[in-house]
Amino acid sequence: MKLGEIFGKEPVRDAHGLHRAWEFGQRGGAPRRPICAGLVAGTQVATGLGWRKVDAVQEGDKVLTFDDGLQTVRRLERHFVESRAVGCGDAADAPICVPEGALGNRDALRILPDQPVMVESDLGEEMFGDPFTLVPALALIGYKGIRQQDEIEIVEVITLYFDTEQVVFANVGALFYCPAYAGADMLDMIDESYAPGYEVLSPEKARKLVAAMIHEDGQDAAWARAAKENRPLHVVA
Repeated sequence: MKLGEIFGKEPVRDAHGLHRAWEFGQRGGAPRRPICAGLVAGTQVATGLGWRKVDAVQEGDKVLTFDDGLQTVRRLERHFVESRAVGCGDAADAPICVPEGALGNRDALRILPDQPVMVESDLGEEMFGDPFTLVPALALIGYKGIRQQDEIEIVEVITLYFDTEQVVFANVGALFYCPAYAGADMLDMIDESYAPGYEVLSPEKARKLVAAMIHEDGQDAAWARAAKENRPLHVVA
């Protein structure tokens, strides 16, 4: 099933620029943080020539997408982000560290905090009607060892643009959103009156989903321990 069908919307067909990560736009005079839909240099993406580092991808290359198979990279943008240590200034600027296997990824990786990440879960279907759910990376902190980086450094970020919005594979199993239209930001993505191809859960809904996933993992671990020790388990709701 295509994600456009899952979310009940067709992808937008315009391919324009996206505000650079970490800059602020304006809506009614209020500052906002744009979607930071870019991959940190060194992240592996699936291409027509196999797995390659995103910083080696060029315009015209084909990248494997979740919905539409191999799609051509129409434009890419490179910029540098200065991450700040948690507790120093705006902690939301610090990248998210994802351990090996936490999101189906073969190797550990880092993600921009506002980068939409796709997670698959029965809980997503129960809570929001979609087994495949896009959440801001920041909401994943605490799930399977995912944490926010506490070192200060400058990292290169590469944003891939396609003819339409896409979700791409990274480090084998992780799934990341890539943009294809101008001015996309997190407020637009969670605004029901706006019509992008994919929707991102609001931070509040994303945190509720992740909290439920963490709780479910804890229950599964408790069941596994009880089974190993061959004793009954008292479930706490």
